[in-house]
Amino acid sequence: MSATPPPRLVPARIGRPGRVQTVHVACAPWCVLDHLDERQVAVEDISHRGAPDHVQVPTMTDDFYSAFEMYAQVYSDPASDDPRMRVAAVVVTDGSRDAYQTPDMADETADELIAFAMRMKEMAAVARLANRSAA
Repeated sequence: MSATPPPRLVPARIGRPGRVQTVHVACAPWCVLDHLDERQVAVEDISHRGAPDHVQVPTMTDDFYSAFEMYAQVYSDPASDDPRMRVAAVVVTDGSRDAYQTPDMADETADELIAFAMRMKEMAAVARLANRSAA
């Protein structure tokens, strides 16, 4: 028995306007896309995406907008010319550039972000202490 659920067959809209067909494609168990809503020209254009997650970095100089954001989600393009993109990976983006990471790369990045977050908490403690001293 496999630990990973098998792909599910889901309907997908394929074709050009006026010549659209519904076909059933193998969809990754973690994919959250509705392939009926995401019409593609050809079956090989279908990719899979997991539920996205994100973090916002607010700034005290703007009450309405974050200074920047970072998003991550599981991704796979089964028909890609690049064999590395055919398997599940983690894509991390700031909205302008995408970083495609193997699971090991994503673990390493997450470890670095955790260490960064801990150093940032230390900085916050220093700033808090400095502000108490200035008061």
